[in-house]
Formats: sequence, structure tokens, C-alpha cells
Amino acid sequence: MPWSNQSGGSGGNGGGPWGRGSGGNGGGGGPWGGGGGGGKTPPDLEDLLRRGQDRLRGVMPGGTMGGGKGILIAGGLVILGWLATGFYKVEPQQVGIETIFGRYTNTTGQGLNYIFPYPIGAVTKPNVGQVNSIQVGYRAGIGAQGRGRDMPEESLMLTGDENIVDLDFEVQWRVNPLKASDYVFNLENPEGTIKAIAESAMREVIGRRNIQAILTNEQSSVAQEVKEITQKALDEYGAGVRIEVVQLVSVNPPPEVRPAFIDVNAAQQDAERAQNEARTYASREVPQAKGKVAQIVQAAEAYKTQATAEATGQSARFKQVYESYKIAPAISRERIFLETMERVLGSVNKVIIDQNGTGVNGAGNTSGVVPVLPLAEFGPRSATGGAAR
Repeated sequence: MPWSNQSGGSGGNGGGPWGRGSGGNGGGGGPWGGGGGGGKTPPDLEDLLRRGQDRLRGVMPGGTMGGGKGILIAGGLVILGWLATGFYKVEPQQVGIETIFGRYTNTTGQGLNYIFPYPIGAVTKPNVGQVNSIQVGYRAGIGAQGRGRDMPEESLMLTGDENIVDLDFEVQWRVNPLKASDYVFNLENPEGTIKAIAESAMREVIGRRNIQAILTNEQSSVAQEVKEITQKALDEYGAGVRIEVVQLVSVNPPPEVRPAFIDVNAAQQDAERAQNEARTYASREVPQAKGKVAQIVQAAEAYKTQATAEATGQSARFKQVYESYKIAPAISRERIFLETMERVLGSVNKVIIDQNGTGVNGAGNTSGVVPVLPLAEFGPRSATGGAAR
């Protein structure tokens, strides 16, 4: 019960709870060692308690604190206030992970939800819409200046042909909305775990390739393979994380040998240019050669057809001559002889000698040579002369 402030104010040793009078020269001192005289007095606790009781009476029904009814009402108000703290709101890009006495019970979506208040229930709201980024091999600078600090202990990797490549890459990930509870309960350090797995996967992939392929035409396949390996490992751990993209920021040889690699790349580019020129020449010459081949083949086919037709015709003619020869051998032999002599002597100069020696030469001497009139020449001359006439 509160102390009753009924001691009056004139003097004496009684009065307050510490035996201090309300004024005058009382002998009792307060707990702060102050007498009843002048100086700074301590706060009056009785007055504070009395004011608090007066205010509570004004709130309570009937204006009194007495009896069990007031205690029940006060306890009910406290319990209602405690239960009201169980309401919570989930934002659009969040999910609510509810636990009762530390055990997972439910996953809630956006909006207003309720759970038993602390210390019975608790709720964790991971952001499943935010895309997070992890840099491996470098640390991004502040602002739009790009890379800030190189991390050689992360970026230097051994290739399959025992060379060293300086590789920086970035992993973008976010919480899987369907497995947000796994993310909350199975990962203590999400960024550290994802970074360690991605770096290990990158070293594994780089260790299976030659440095030249990594520097030139296999960067996209390297990034895709690292993404698949990282996602598979996280799924086996039950991390509740989804890898969005693995991006190679820079792939270079170590600074000590970079000029030599630049020369090698220049030589390879020259070789590729020469190969491209050769392919262009081949693509131009090969069709022309094929066309010539087709033309020759067609000409050969035509000659074959012609020769075959001529041979067939000659064979048929020979058969006809042979049939005639069987009917009249003497006549056929004479005819063949005459035709042969006509074909042979028709294109050569001829000198006819008279065996009787009666021929006359140009000087009037008898030598057996018979002059032959050039009938082939007379014909055109006669035609010309006739035309002239």
C-alpha cells in the first residue's frame, strides 16, 4: 500500500518514510543526507505515487483500484496490447517466414498478416525481388568509375595448359521466392557462401581449358558453365538462392607477360586473315573450275555421242557393202577400187605417163607424158568468163 502522507508540516522527527520532517529543524535526515533546512530537496516519491494512483483511478471503471475486478481488467488490457503486437506487414518484394518457438511454420505473401507475438512467435522478411551482386577478383569503386581495387589472390587462376590468367567476374543472384525458408535457415553467410562456390567453380572450369581459348572465343561458354555448376552446388546445399547471371568482367594474361600475348594474338589475327582470304579465293575459283569441268564433260559426252553415231553409221554401211559384195564380188571389188582411187587421187597432183610413149611434151618431143587438163580450174574460169560475157 502507498504511504499515507498525514504527518502534517510543523516539525518533529516523524513524517516521511526516511524520518524527515516536512520542515523546520527536525532531527531526521533524508536518504541523500539532506536535512530539513535549506538546500536542494530530493524528489517527493510519495507525491509521485499518489499522482499515479489518482490517474489510474480515473481510467478504471468506478474510479477505484480495489478488488480483483480491477486487476483482471488491467491484466486484460495488457494482454490485448501484447497480442496486438503480432500484426505485421509484408512488402511487395518480400515474403514472411513465420516461426513458433524457433520452428518454421508458414510462409506468407505481401499484405497484413498475424503471428503470435514475441517471445512465442517471430517473423523474418527476406527480400526476394532484389538482385544482389558479388564481385570476384576485384572490388567495384564508388560511383560510375567502374573497377576500384584488384584482388590478385582471387583473380589469378591456372589454366589447363599450365598458364596463368587474370580473370575478374561478377555473380548476380537473388532469393528464390519458392525456397525463401531454405535461404533463411540454411545460410548463415549468403554472400560468403555464394562467392566461395562461384570462385571454386570458375577455377574448375578454367582448369579444363587452354588460355588461348579463354582469351578469345570461349568466354560465353565459360560463364554459362560456371553458372550451372554454382547453381547445382547451391541446390545441393538447400540454399534457396537462384543465380541470375555470371558475367566475365575482364580476362587478361598476367601483366608480366601481357605484351608477349598481345604479339601472339596479333600473329593469330594475321593467320586468320590469311585463311579468310584463302577461303575467299577458293570460293571464287572452285565454282569456276567446276564449271570448266562440267563443260569438258559435256564436250566429251557430245564427242562420244558423235563418234558412236559415226561408227554405227560406218558399220551399217560396211554391212551394206558386204551384202552387195556377196551378190557380185567382181563388180563390188572394182567399185571399191574406183571409189578408193577417187578418194586418194582427188586431192593430189597427178602425172599420167603413156606406156606406149606416144605422148608429146611441151617442146614437141615424144616422152610418154600425157598432159592433164586442170578441169577443176577450168570450171571456175568458165563460170567467171561466162559471167563476164
